[in-house]
Amino acid sequence: MTGVTTIITCMTEAERPFVADAIRSAQRQTVPTHIIVCVAEDNEWIDDILASLEPGVELLRLEHAWAGAVRNRAIERSRTEFVAFLDGDDVWKPAKIAKQLDFMTRHPELDVIGTKHVLIRAEGTPYFFGFAKELPMPSTWLGRTDFFLTYPFDDSAAVDEDAIFWEVLKEKGRRGIMDEFLISYRVREISLSAHAPSKHRKIAYARRSRIFGMRPVLLGVSYAVNLGLRVRKLAVSG
Repeated sequence: MTGVTTIITCMTEAERPFVADAIRSAQRQTVPTHIIVCVAEDNEWIDDILASLEPGVELLRLEHAWAGAVRNRAIERSRTEFVAFLDGDDVWKPAKIAKQLDFMTRHPELDVIGTKHVLIRAEGTPYFFGFAKELPMPSTWLGRTDFFLTYPFDDSAAVDEDAIFWEVLKEKGRRGIMDEFLISYRVREISLSAHAPSKHRKIAYARRSRIFGMRPVLLGVSYAVNLGLRVRKLAVSG
């Protein structure tokens, strides 16, 4: 059992304008992955989108369920050593999987790793370098399939299933966060996570980035903060 399965969740109409870009970003990885796209069983438009893309994508139709339950069903179908997750409105950098596999090879003690991310507005414009100090975005995660099968996501969690899993991982396994920006995380004002304080901040920064001259300021300041966090981490490690 080798390789990586990419699990793309696209369970609502809101992902429709973006999911093709998400799938393409998985198909264009420098290391090929098996791709499973999870959609609601009553979805009527995903077939047209898949027909416009490269073949080979596995389509998994499921009853409406929370994100954790959807990921669990897809993980159960995986036949690879690793699984990676990608929300239907996010985009990976081309070398994302390759860099993570290399990282896992150098750190075989780890069960799951995440990365940092760049925030993009709904139309795709980048405006902020994310910190991911404690909880990396699920779209950055790559981990060992056996670990996810042993400690699955909370099926009943309507929100924050990622935070719940990350805490379980802290107790039951070993985790890491790569200091690289390997995904673009799309910030939409209407989403399942819109209630969260962290999402409120992302939306506020997205709005400020539309003010003349503010986007380069936000990018520059957030990147500088990331550099400071990296230096501090190295100092502590040393």
